[in-house]
Amino acid sequence: MNNCILCLYVLLTLFLCSKTHAEEEGDVIKADRQALAEANAAGISSKIIAAKEQLSDDLGMLEDQRRRDVEGVIIPLVPDGQGHLLADVLINNSVHASLVVDTGSPVVMLTSSFIQKLGFDLSHSNMGYVELLNGKYRAAAVSLDSIKLGDSQAHDINAAVLLEDTHGLSDGLLGLSFLSKFHFTLDQAGQKLILRKTE
Repeated sequence: MNNCILCLYVLLTLFLCSKTHAEEEGDVIKADRQALAEANAAGISSKIIAAKEQLSDDLGMLEDQRRRDVEGVIIPLVPDGQGHLLADVLINNSVHASLVVDTGSPVVMLTSSFIQKLGFDLSHSNMGYVELLNGKYRAAAVSLDSIKLGDSQAHDINAAVLLEDTHGLSDGLLGLSFLSKFHFTLDQAGQKLILRKTE
């Protein structure tokens, strides 16, 4: 009797897992499966082969994405010679920036010279001050549509534009308004940042 209950439990678990994976597969995999079913129904071998290959490719990409979500995306960082690590990010899907990874900064901070590349009008932005290690600076609040770092992307990022000379700071700081959207690990010795998807 216990063996029957155990078998039933295992089957139910497998069913639920397969259902969960099917729900996670999304529209692309559903379309691939539909195309394969139609090709099988038509009995055209070339279409069946093509549909199987497409399904296999898309399932492989999905599995890679799941693995990245669990293991994390590893971002190599570049030392700037001053004890900081720089990350190459893509802002608003249009402009690359070299930002110092700063886990102590509450928001992403960009220099006024860099923000000109994005074409922002700061005349209607809220103004205030931000504290950095080397002083207090006037700043304008802005919102960025997106920041992409490696294969990881986040949207609607609060940022501050530093309106004064920041004494050699590159394009800005990559702060917690981006980093906190992930489970992140900064490996200073290994010069890398690991980003894991949050639930």
